Amino acid sequence: MSVAGDRLRDRLTPPLVVFVVTLAGWAVASRSAPPILLPSPPAVLTAFLAEPGVFAHATAVSAVTAAGGLALGAVVGLSLAFISVGSAPGRAVVEPAVVGFRIAPLTAIAPLVFLWFGTGVTVRMALVSVMTTFPVTVASIDGLRSTPRAYLDLLDSVGASDSRTFVSVRLPAALPSVFAGLKLGAALSVTGTVVAELLTLDGGLGVGVWEAGRYARTAELFAYLFVIAGFGVAFYGAAALVEQYATRRWGIDGGNGNRGVGDP
Repeated sequence: MSVAGDRLRDRLTPPLVVFVVTLAGWAVASRSAPPILLPSPPAVLTAFLAEPGVFAHATAVSAVTAAGGLALGAVVGLSLAFISVGSAPGRAVVEPAVVGFRIAPLTAIAPLVFLWFGTGVTVRMALVSVMTTFPVTVASIDGLRSTPRAYLDLLDSVGASDSRTFVSVRLPAALPSVFAGLKLGAALSVTGTVVAELLTLDGGLGVGVWEAGRYARTAELFAYLFVIAGFGVAFYGAAALVEQYATRRWGIDGGNGNRGVGDP
C-alpha cells in the first residue's frame, strides 16, 4: 500500500472503530428501551429512507442560510480583525464588542431581530453571522499579530510599502489562523442555522426537528440529528478543502504557516 494509502487508513480507522462500537452499543440498548425513547438503528434508517426527498430539501434550505451566514460572518470578522490590528483605538473598540455579542445567546438576540426585520432568509443569515463572526475575528487577529518580526524588518529595510508588506508577509502568515477561525465558524454556522429555523419555523432542518419532536416521532428525530451532524461535517470539510487550496496557492509551509522571505 502507498504512503498516501497508509495515511488515509490511519486517519479513518479510529473514527470508524468508534462509530462501529457506538452503533453496536446503541443497537443493544435499544432492545430494552421503548422505541419512543430510543429507536433502533434500523428504525432510524427506515425513517430516513421513507422520505429522503424531504431530508434533502430541508438540507438544501439550511445550506443556503448556513453558507450566507458563514460568508457574512467571514467578511465582517476579517474586516474587524484588520481594524483591530491596524490601530490601538480599533483594538479597544472591536475586541470587547465582538466578545459582548458572542456572549449574548442567539435565542436572546433573535426575538428582537425578528421583531425589527422579520423572519426571512436574509435575517436568518444575519443571525447566523453573529455566531460565525467571533471565531473568525479572534483567530484572524491572532494570526495577523503573529507575523515573524524578522520578516517585517527585512521588508522595512528595503522600503516595502505597508500594502506590499501586508500582501507578501502578514496575510500569508495569518492564513492558518484565519482558516482555523473559518472552520470553527463553518461548524457554528450549522448550529446557528438550526437554532434560527427552530425559532422561526420557516423551513430547513430546524423545522424538521421541531415537527418530529412535537409529534414524538423519535426515529425521525434521530434521523434529522444524524443529517445535521453530517451536514456540519460536510461544511467543516468544505472549509478545510478551501484552506488546502489557499495554502497551496500562497505557498504556505504547513509546518509553520509562513512562506519563504523571498517568495512573491
